[in-house]
Parts: sequence; C-alpha cells; structure tokens
Amino acid sequence: YVKQRALGAYIVTVSQPEASFALSYAAQITEPTWDDAQFLNRCLQNQISAPGLRFVPLDEASLRLIAYTDSSFANNRDHSSQIGYVIVLADKDGNSNMVHWQSVKCRRVTRSVLASELYAPSLGFDVAATLRFTLNHFFSGSLQGESTLRILMTLCVDSKSLYDCLIKLGTTQEKRLMIDILCLRQSYERREISEILWIKGEKNPADAMTKEKHCDALRRVGD
Repeated sequence: YVKQRALGAYIVTVSQPEASFALSYAAQITEPTWDDAQFLNRCLQNQISAPGLRFVPLDEASLRLIAYTDSSFANNRDHSSQIGYVIVLADKDGNSNMVHWQSVKCRRVTRSVLASELYAPSLGFDVAATLRFTLNHFFSGSLQGESTLRILMTLCVDSKSLYDCLIKLGTTQEKRLMIDILCLRQSYERREISEILWIKGEKNPADAMTKEKHCDALRRVGD
C-alpha cells in the first residue's frame, strides 16, 4: 500500500495536479483497510488514464504569477482541514502554465471556516513569493531582480469573508488569525501582491486540491 501510494504521489508532484487531494488523503491512512486499498487502486487507475500537463509558450513581457488557494474545513478523517493551492504563470493573452501545486493537511488547529481559508493563502503566498523572486532574478540576471518588479503576483481566494478581511480591513473574533491577516495585508500594501481577487468556487482551480471531485477550472488551466 505504502509503495504504490508513494509511486502515485511522485507522479502527482510533477504532472498530475488533479490527483493531489486523493493521494494526500491516502497518505493520512496509517492502517489501511480493504476499502482504503480499493480507494487507492481507483486513484492509481485514474492516474494511468489521465493525461499529463501541456506546456504552452508565454509572452515574457507580460508574465504574471497567479496563486489560487482553497481549503476544506474539517473534511479529513481526523476532522482536520485540508488546504491547497495552484500557482499559475500566465500572460496577457490568457495563455498559462501550472508551475506548482500542493494539497496538504493543515498542520494548525482550525476552529472555524475562516481559519482554514486563511491558512491556505498564507501557504500559497509564501511559495508564490519565492517563485516570483526566483523568476525576477532569472529574467533580470541580477541578485537584485526583485527590484525590477517584472513579474507581478495575483492572489485569488473564493472566501468572501476572507477577502473582506484582507481588502476592506475587516476584523475577526479569533485574534490569533490577525497575525496572518496582517502579514498578507502588509504584503499587499508593499505591492508584493499586486492584487487580491475574490472568485467563485467553481472557477477556482485550487478546489481540486481540497476535494475529491472533477474540477473544470483546473482542467481549463491545464488545457
């Protein structure tokens, strides 16, 4: 069970983001039953029949990183939350390539939907900021590549309450969340995040990172 799950998880990390949640969920099972083995077999069969990623040329002059984030509150067996993100490199013509994605069990205790929704963009932003700096450095040829601001970053969330906290300076009863909220606000004010967008759940590719269901939005990005 562990060997086959590891093989499937490796393929997920390089070319099959749509199977990320299923393999992450399988990794949380320490004593697999017959039903768990059947679930893993179904995941692996879906991977075998699924196509890989398709990469398309992009216009270097208009590159932008888009980080889609999502969470599912208390949807794991131990009632922990699942969070995930999909990071896309896109241009002004609508062409895009997925460059990084992850579906992971939230390591922090989430006492509300807002908490789980917040930890997802916090994780997604950290990774996207690193990618953005690396790409700016690559295109500028200088260690000071960040100062050129050649590649902008957009953060997309599907939680209206979280969007209001970040953009409209809203507050929350859970004071411990304010640290993460203020960190994202500060990055937005410093233009490390050029814009924060609220999108519908069905248009969020990261929805596939937190739920075992077909996601048309993720397929559109991959196509």
